[in-house]
Amino acid sequence: MNQVRPDNNNDVLCACSGTTDRQIRRLIDEGITDPERLSRITGACSGCGSCESTLMALLNTVSFKEPLV
Repeated sequence: MNQVRPDNNNDVLCACSGTTDRQIRRLIDEGITDPERLSRITGACSGCGSCESTLMALLNTVSFKEPLV
């Protein structure tokens, strides 16, 4: 089971696309919380799929902020 660790901003979340934890968190902070949209923007979960559970765990643990307008 994948776990989301705190302060792992530069850790690669998706080996296929090279997407990092920091990239995903920045998009979430901007209000992008739909997994499919995150995948389209970053390429995460579009290869082998092994990062999907990590992405979902991250989405479930990050405190969502209101998007900046």
